[in-house]
Parts: sequence; structure tokens; C-alpha cells
Amino acid sequence: MAKILSLDQFRTAFRSGGLRSVSVQAAGGEFFITAEPRSGERVTLATSHGGKLRAFRDPGKAIAILHEIGAHKVGVDTSSWLPAQANLLARRRPDTAARQRRAHEAAAHDAWFRGEVEQALRETNEPATTQWVSQGEAKRQSARRREKWQAKAGSEKAAT
Repeated sequence: MAKILSLDQFRTAFRSGGLRSVSVQAAGGEFFITAEPRSGERVTLATSHGGKLRAFRDPGKAIAILHEIGAHKVGVDTSSWLPAQANLLARRRPDTAARQRRAHEAAAHDAWFRGEVEQALRETNEPATTQWVSQGEAKRQSARRREKWQAKAGSEKAAT
């Protein structure tokens, strides 16, 4: 079984000079970061959690990680790469369209609401056209509406 190293372990091994060569190797539609240590068998980069092999769909991302570590000379082996499999491995998000639609609807509603508030504030600042209602009058109007709704609800219940 091949040895696996977390990113921190891989970085430490590389920076301490324990790795003779570093490469990105394709397997099917994925790419893996491997290295040949000065002693022992080949090592492969693993995920930080779970210890599974860290697979990359984009070899550029793997090379970017190696560059960040300090590995500026990297071998790339695409002999086992199957581009058609890469499309099969791509993450599918069927909910993306619905999520995007909700986000656009929310943004549109927010813009509309903010416009309404701004217009109301402009109107309140024009004393000639603004009609103010006292709190007492607002309570009376609300009570009349509530009585009408309750009467309507009572007549609908009686009809059923």
C-alpha cells in the first residue's frame, strides 16, 4: 500500500529536503500529487480529514499547491489521463438553477423595497402633499377593518 501524507506532512517533508522529486499524476479523470522520498516508497498527498487520497479535477490546482509549498520543478504524467472520465466526475448541482433564481428574485425584491422606502421618505419630507394620520385615528381605522374581517370570517364559517 502506498504511503499517504497530509498537506502539512507533505510540506514539511518537501521543505526539509526529504523528497527527491514531486509530480502530478493522472489516473482516469483525476490528478494526484505524488513524490519520491529519499528513502522508502512513493508517497501521495491525502486529504486533511479522513486520510483519503486528495484528487484534483484540475491539474492546475495541484500545481498551484505545489508552487505554494515551494516546489517549482514538477513532473506531470498524463499517460493515464482519460478526459472523458473527468466530465463524469464533475460535481453536478441540480439545485443551482433554483438557488440562482431565488437569489435574483431576492435581489429584485430588495431593490424594489428600498425604492419604495426611499419614495415614502421623499413624500414625508414634502409637507404640502403629506397627509398625517394621528395615532388615535390609525387605531380607529384598524379597529373598523378588523371588525369587517371578523364579520366576513364569521359569515364564511356560517356558510360552510
